[in-house]
Amino acid sequence: MDSVTLDRLAEQYPWSSWAVWDDSFPDGDCIEERPARLSEFVQNHAEVLTRDVVFVGLNRSDDLPAPFANFHAPTRAHYDYRLKEFVQDGGLHRLHGAYMTDLVDDVEADSHDVDATDEDVAVLLEQLQLLGAAEYHLVCFGNKPFDALAEYFGVDVSARPPELRCATVDVDGLTLHLYRVWFYGLYGANQDKVAVLERQLQTLNEQVV
Repeated sequence: MDSVTLDRLAEQYPWSSWAVWDDSFPDGDCIEERPARLSEFVQNHAEVLTRDVVFVGLNRSDDLPAPFANFHAPTRAHYDYRLKEFVQDGGLHRLHGAYMTDLVDDVEADSHDVDATDEDVAVLLEQLQLLGAAEYHLVCFGNKPFDALAEYFGVDVSARPPELRCATVDVDGLTLHLYRVWFYGLYGANQDKVAVLERQLQTLNEQVV
């Protein structure tokens, strides 16, 4: 990944990030404790970043202190650390270094109050055009971002183990493979889905080529 594209993404889409974390994240003196240095950290790991795999959340629950801080909250009160454990620590080389973004650029703690619009999908497509790949694998956390994209593109959705929902669409010269995996922040009664998410990511890591 070149530095010019990274700088443009940080400037134009500050809620975006990358699936690369400090080894000590979220504990200790991790780089995420100093978010102003995250852009430098990402630039220093440019060789592991990939254009064609994209993690898509719905929206962020808090304001971000700096570009690339999304999905990198240095606390176990949030559940970003699960992504680091599953992807980076788990050796999922095809998913490690993936681009990360939210479909909706809004701060709202209650996802029930968030609905994606056609404009939100257009902004996502702008990001994909800037990344510069021709074929993408969009891994959506939870039903809402996946359903919004599937409805916008009017695609048929299929299911396959382990509890994956999938669809493919060609749009604006791009091929988009959509996947619904479970949200990494589930807890309480939905805690059992976290283990399913780990298997889903392992499955996608093996199948995305």
